[in-house]
Amino acid sequence: MKIHANFECGNIQFINQDGNEIFLTNEMRGTIRDSAYYWAFCVEGAAGKTLNFHLDREWVGPYGAAVSHDLINWHWSESSLDGASFSYTFAPDEDRVYFAHDLLYTPSRLCSLLNELKITPFTVCRTLRGRDVPAFKIGNGSKNIILSSRHHACESPGSYVLEGMIREYIKNPIPDTNLFVLPIVDFDGVTEGEQGKDRDPHDHNRDYIEGNIYPEVGAIIDYASDKEITYAVDFHSPSHRVGRSNRIFVVRKFPELQERFDTFGKLLEKRCGGEAMTYDMKYDVYPNVSWNKDTTPTFSTYFNKRPDCKLALTLEVTHYGTDDNKVTAERLVNTGRAFCRALDDYSKM
Repeated sequence: MKIHANFECGNIQFINQDGNEIFLTNEMRGTIRDSAYYWAFCVEGAAGKTLNFHLDREWVGPYGAAVSHDLINWHWSESSLDGASFSYTFAPDEDRVYFAHDLLYTPSRLCSLLNELKITPFTVCRTLRGRDVPAFKIGNGSKNIILSSRHHACESPGSYVLEGMIREYIKNPIPDTNLFVLPIVDFDGVTEGEQGKDRDPHDHNRDYIEGNIYPEVGAIIDYASDKEITYAVDFHSPSHRVGRSNRIFVVRKFPELQERFDTFGKLLEKRCGGEAMTYDMKYDVYPNVSWNKDTTPTFSTYFNKRPDCKLALTLEVTHYGTDDNKVTAERLVNTGRAFCRALDDYSKM
């Protein structure tokens, strides 16, 4: 039997094994805090066995591990033993199974999406480690919308919502708009299976400063430098099972903009639910509450400071949800569709 992280987005360190009990830890890799939760590993050669997997911290969700056989389709194991452990019974023909903290969204899935939708990406920049970073433009109009996700590499659910946004926009375009999309901002981190959040000396979503250090952030700023940006949206995921983290919520900026956030929030509440995840404004994080400081140099802070931008926001997308509002890949994609319709509603007001 082999346990490893030798695949796109892999992250694990084997500690030891005692019979059917497997002990593991996740890798921090450049993260300056030890509170990073992300892990993803592959098990080969365990067909027919029942194994119990134990992390050294409580980084297992309420529905167990996310499980896949192809790194594209994911479901929950529904086998959480406690907050740090889960079990899995391998079928006689299951020779390779992937497990992860949540539903992974890999660069390969992004490539498949773009091929399916016949979108031709372009290289917007090269990462610090020399990878080509894909971006794309769609639409034709006078209004410019910037969309991004994965400023923090570990936050996969936001990518599913971004996918839904793109699918809905292609099906029902927002009139008179162009979309500029940088779908994986921390491209190195996502590809290599890193935490991405709280990097040393700072992560991508703290890089909206003079003399920024990440080419991907520089590419977003450069693109926007000679254009009027009407809306800017950044898709994230919150912490692991802390406070409102099992909800979808908006991170609001600047007290003087709250009427705009209220208007959009009511529209998003109406569009969500059903086949999409439920959104309730009461879980939003207001400006200068807790960690949400208007002085923090994030994507949404940067664009909300621009007088041309009518609304810039961060949508935090839960890894798990709740029993009556549970995360699946389909529901996350449908949430992106709902978000696109809400933004269209807002643009018509």
